[in-house]
Amino acid sequence: MLPKLRISAFLLKRLERVKLQCSGCLYGVFYGESTLLLLSFNVESSVGQLNYEQIQHKFPAELDLCGLVKFGDCTDTEAHLNEIISSVDITDNPILLQCQLGTLVGLRASFFIHGKLENVPFEVVEAAQLYNDFCFTRLKCGFFLHTLPTPEAIAKEMHALRKRVADGNLVFNVAQTKIYVSSNSGIQHQSFNCDSLIESLIAEIPTPTEAASGDKKKKAAAPDLAKYYGAVGCAYDVINIDVLRSRTRDFGAGDSLPYPALSVCITNEDSVKQEVPLELEAMAILCKKTKLLRLYDVLIESICRSLRLFEQCLIERLTEQETTSEVKLLTPRTYHFYPQEFGHFLSCAYLEQLGDDEPSVQEKRKRLHRQFALPATRPYFRRANQCRFQDEIDAVDSATWTPLLNTHLGVRPSGVTDGKEYLVNGNYHYYHYLQQQVQDKGWGCAYRSLQTICSWFLLQGYTERPIPTHLEIQEYLHKINDKPASFVGSSQWIGSTELSMCLQGFLNVDSKILHVASGAELSTIASELAMHFQTQGTPVMIGGGVLAHTIIGVDYCVQTGQAKFLILDPHYTGPDDLATIQIKGWCGWKGLDFWDKKSYYNLCMPQRPILY
Repeated sequence: MLPKLRISAFLLKRLERVKLQCSGCLYGVFYGESTLLLLSFNVESSVGQLNYEQIQHKFPAELDLCGLVKFGDCTDTEAHLNEIISSVDITDNPILLQCQLGTLVGLRASFFIHGKLENVPFEVVEAAQLYNDFCFTRLKCGFFLHTLPTPEAIAKEMHALRKRVADGNLVFNVAQTKIYVSSNSGIQHQSFNCDSLIESLIAEIPTPTEAASGDKKKKAAAPDLAKYYGAVGCAYDVINIDVLRSRTRDFGAGDSLPYPALSVCITNEDSVKQEVPLELEAMAILCKKTKLLRLYDVLIESICRSLRLFEQCLIERLTEQETTSEVKLLTPRTYHFYPQEFGHFLSCAYLEQLGDDEPSVQEKRKRLHRQFALPATRPYFRRANQCRFQDEIDAVDSATWTPLLNTHLGVRPSGVTDGKEYLVNGNYHYYHYLQQQVQDKGWGCAYRSLQTICSWFLLQGYTERPIPTHLEIQEYLHKINDKPASFVGSSQWIGSTELSMCLQGFLNVDSKILHVASGAELSTIASELAMHFQTQGTPVMIGGGVLAHTIIGVDYCVQTGQAKFLILDPHYTGPDDLATIQIKGWCGWKGLDFWDKKSYYNLCMPQRPILY
């Protein structure tokens, strides 16, 4: 029987953007009775080079190679398909998608059956259904790699390490619970049996509040894990897993004896092995209807996949270096990314001692952009682009002060009839009066707007520069002779022009300045703001009179011209309580009556630099 085919709506949008004749590999999840969900693809990095072996290590476990995609009149499809067929493990029937360039019109899906292609229908899976039906596991664990600094030795030692991982001695604990998963005993919990599903496990995971109070009451519904443990900008539930090693083990009839015969092997090694700490993070994707019995094997595979990613990273570095007698192995680290276009996580391994602007690291990112058909004009895989998980954000916030993140999420609708929302694209922090013990009430609103804009560039990976303070802003404006010496340390306000100067000086970011004669005319620039959020996606500072605000979205109806603006108000002086900020309108939709009809306004619209 042919598998049922489903395709992620995220994937279809990515396919539609490809305008170059080429071939690529498809990756999907096989689940349920016989369903294949296509989630991702990569295109050939150079003519004839599909590179699926290296690419697959970057995906969460269970997201595997399953077929081929052809764009336009590509002539090497048959050769590539024959190559793919021998490498697809999750299904006996590899899939072929045939796409026209730049459009989904005429998209055809075919399964490869008995040497022939057979067309099949497919169902499109929207984002909300993906979030509802699938979840991710996330675990952290550490090993030490003892190896000679050669590609052959690293490959050999990594293979041995993966065998140790898969030897059955690891035990997994679902964080915040007493649920354990082992190779011999399966799921150890009184609520589960051999037919229990992943969704049953999710229902047992307490929220941080429940864990702190010790409340063990039966929940009426499964918790919203995405809210407490998920990644920012992503609505998938994430199950955190702790990794333990069993100190004792029951030996079954099929196991080897616990006391094997002594084996002595004498070798002569001139070189000294190096010790490399491997602190890895591993992820896997699971349908919530998957049986819990599969969980152990999936978690083991996620660790092995991460180890392969580390191996690839270490060997790549060795092949890039000139051969010398002194070769020092660097420490790899896992970074998870969630590009909004993907609809799934992707992991990269970077060497800690090499910064993002190192030529070899830049080339690695450039290759990723090319392989995933992403524009090379904005960053996706810089370290600052890595996922921020809610539980880690909460832990950091409790230790050190951090402003609220993305305060517009969850605000009430604007009420514009037949309007379309155009919003800030990415993460930002909300800066406002009196934060960091700075008494700037009455004069610091534009400074705070600038800090919010700088946080956007920092969180999107465009810079690693810390957010400038009021004093640093004033000192820079004096340095470039825009302000007198008396301005430094004063309580004088600044406007959109000064903001554009600071963005250029601090971040090398250009800005477009837009002038509006009065607040009553702001509706005339709604379409221009909509275009800005579509193409640039950066927060916009607007200044009029002595007041400054930050615009982070516009809801605009083309037919009627009606518009409302999503405002982040820096004049707020209260505590960082999201509910208060949204309910009281410090972050919310504002109509034309919000603006002073007698004041002129200047808008500072930061432009994204070309960077990857």
